[in-house]
Amino acid sequence: MATLKSRAGAAKLGAPMMILSFLMVAGFIYWLSVTAEPTEITVVETEDPLMNLVSLDAFSAAPNDFMGQIVSLEDIEISGLHGGHSFFTNLTDANGTGYLLHLSDSLVADTTVSVAYGMSVTVTGRVFETTDSVIEAWDAAGAFANEGEKLVAQSTYHLSFIEITSIITPEPSEPGEGDDPGSDEGNG
Repeated sequence: MATLKSRAGAAKLGAPMMILSFLMVAGFIYWLSVTAEPTEITVVETEDPLMNLVSLDAFSAAPNDFMGQIVSLEDIEISGLHGGHSFFTNLTDANGTGYLLHLSDSLVADTTVSVAYGMSVTVTGRVFETTDSVIEAWDAAGAFANEGEKLVAQSTYHLSFIEITSIITPEPSEPGEGDDPGSDEGNG
């Protein structure tokens, strides 16, 4: 086979050209690291804890319309505590079934958050469907004190619930607050 004379000198420049290209790339990267200014990333957080405020009537009528969305509901009355992680509310669906609200892990860990029967709260959270994997995750997190609580939660399969990320509870009143000594209310 005949050799091409036009390529005869190409082999002698291959190694030096390869080394030169690596040095140029290394020099360019070094120049970038010296001259580039670090960029500061700013995270914009919303100040309003009541994102996507939804009326109680609209949410009660069709909670599945809000599936996967973050909603805020004001003046939700706690109608029943369910373990230390969740509670039922005065919201009901079309069948009259009570609505379950579940505290997120960060709220459960926050010792300043406490709710009581009859308390009126404002909540913000994402709407999810109750599935067996959700119940198992709650069970693994210690949300149920006994098997009965787990059975109650299982009765809400295929219904939606809110994973609460923010809860606003009323300020505790001081003893005697609201008692006006000159008032005759309740003294009859």
